[in-house]
Amino acid sequence: QQQRSSLHETSNGAMEQSRWQRRTEKRRQRTEELLNSIELQSEKLNNLKIPTLGIPQSSAIDWDEIDPELDPIRGGKLRQGSQRGLRKRAQVEAFHFVVSAILNAQSPSGVTIIDAGCGAGNLGVSLAGLSYSSSINIKVLAVDVNEHALARLSNRADAILSPEKLETFCADLANYDLILSKIPPNHSVIVVSLHACGAASDMAMNLAIRCNAPFILCPCCTAKSLTKRSPSNTEKRTTFDLSASFQRSGASADIEYPRSKWLMDKLHDTGVVDMATEDKYTLLAKVADIGIGPQTLSQQRQQQARAKTIVELDRLLAASEGHGYDVRLMRIRDHDPLVYSKGDLLIGGKDIAETLINLPEEEIQ
Repeated sequence: QQQRSSLHETSNGAMEQSRWQRRTEKRRQRTEELLNSIELQSEKLNNLKIPTLGIPQSSAIDWDEIDPELDPIRGGKLRQGSQRGLRKRAQVEAFHFVVSAILNAQSPSGVTIIDAGCGAGNLGVSLAGLSYSSSINIKVLAVDVNEHALARLSNRADAILSPEKLETFCADLANYDLILSKIPPNHSVIVVSLHACGAASDMAMNLAIRCNAPFILCPCCTAKSLTKRSPSNTEKRTTFDLSASFQRSGASADIEYPRSKWLMDKLHDTGVVDMATEDKYTLLAKVADIGIGPQTLSQQRQQQARAKTIVELDRLLAASEGHGYDVRLMRIRDHDPLVYSKGDLLIGGKDIAETLINLPEEEIQ
């Protein structure tokens, strides 16, 4: 009887595994069909090569010469020589270079860099303390809804940066007007955002668009944007429990997906997989975030990179189509999408086409 029971359990396990494998294989095939169809019918994706931002040696940051608190490894307490620490340095260097290029082209008298979803400040502290080629009055406004992260940022920054150089502000990124009320009247704005999860990256873009400002974004966790914020109704107002991660990264009422007419048209095409438009985007966003298994890691990363390119182009084209922004998609160096998927650099602004075109590209070895 024990032997029969064991055989029965093994048989059921095999059946369940077989069902799971069949469902996964079907999802993978459906994903491949969706990606192929969008790529084949889109001129924007035909032979698209996303260039890596090339930073000349003359503009590179000498990490040994700057204050240790400005270094995401030493100041951010990351392990020396770790891949995460080296990537953080590359990210800071890329943002600093593009901010400098925009400043050199526009030459405002004063500028506030809004670090949207700043976390503990690996980007914002560096941007506030690093030097720029122009003598512009630069201030960083570090915005996050997480008070504990802002406290860590302040503890790190207080010893080296004055309030005139860096200010923290605890606010939901969806409160655009509240955040913009903190900008001095004589200042221009640049919005930056590094790894603001899910829809928080879209809120950062919307914040820039609200004041016609340039933006530099490096999004992550695309699947988290699929969650719509769930309001808690009180007698006086509608509120959101932003202590929950899924609420902070979930889409606010002003954000819909797909974001662009370009991708909406592609997904509406009846020839693209027999699924509802919303389901097609959901599939894209999930694959862009975590891929779909079981595949070899290389196969999973390739499909993931293709989906993420479409999702990020959708974001950029929303700014271009609806708001007249010049946009460009690049990658941060040492962020091979087949190894690490969070290195896409979304850059946009009004009347900055020449600046975008002139951003240097890393030579392909």
